[in-house]
Amino acid sequence: MKRTMMLQLQMNDYRYHYMFTTFDIETFDLEDFKYNNVNMTAFRIVNLEDKKVNDLLEQMERFQTLGHNILNRSGIIQAEPALMYDSVHVLAAGLALLDKSSVIKTSNLSCDLEIPWRDGLSLYNYINTININGLTGRIEFKEGKRDNFKLDLLKLKREELRKVGHWTPAEGINITDHSAFYETSTNNVTLIVMTREEKPYVMVRSEQNLTGNAMFEGFCIDLLKSIATQVGFQFVLRLVPDHTYGVYDPETKEWNGIVKELMEKKADLAVASMTINYARESVIDFTKPFMNLGIGILFKVPTSQPTRLF
Repeated sequence: MKRTMMLQLQMNDYRYHYMFTTFDIETFDLEDFKYNNVNMTAFRIVNLEDKKVNDLLEQMERFQTLGHNILNRSGIIQAEPALMYDSVHVLAAGLALLDKSSVIKTSNLSCDLEIPWRDGLSLYNYINTININGLTGRIEFKEGKRDNFKLDLLKLKREELRKVGHWTPAEGINITDHSAFYETSTNNVTLIVMTREEKPYVMVRSEQNLTGNAMFEGFCIDLLKSIATQVGFQFVLRLVPDHTYGVYDPETKEWNGIVKELMEKKADLAVASMTINYARESVIDFTKPFMNLGIGILFKVPTSQPTRLF
């Protein structure tokens, strides 16, 4: 989605979470998104804390003073030039290993013919043995594919992008700053929470002179209060007007109940003993269920009787 479209549709607040597949989010102008608590997550392949990266940046800055504009306005090395830089070094290292083992003989090659370069397979095998440090981290290969590399996990947090973890092919995701995914500056946000009375999950208290959230109690209410305290947000509880969870009417092609309230954005979320089914999951999102109900049937497997011929 383009930046202008996000702003026009007002999709730049705490309700939206964007995952960027580019490795260059730090070069983007995020000024319009820093102060709206919008969730932005991205990966970075160039480690800005690496000494080799910083040394190269200093060299580029010295060269730039001569009138050559080679750095972008963010002052960082983008992923594509960094990968090109590493590729040239990998090729040079592979050719150096090949040159040590045999005399490299150049020959004219044609793209129209299926005759490969005589030393091509040897060069490929030597490149697979390379283990060097580049601008994009450790460079190793396994069966022709890059292996054992690391991507930094970035998140827009408190008006700036911060490193909150990393990802590797072997270990997967590793979060080093868990608070970044919960401290989203939602203290000034009040969420509308839809619910339905059903004991013992949600109950309306019978005492008089009770208003607002004080009217409700039950397991789901206690769970909601605990989540709100840990995450840090305010909420207002409301009973669904038609007292239903949500059923789809194929004739009118409309939902009712809590599902309808969520779809029409009359509520931010719902807390109730609500059953998850395929139809509801197709229009709203559910958290992981904390309770499973069902019927188990036990029966004896019939044993086959021996066949009697006579």
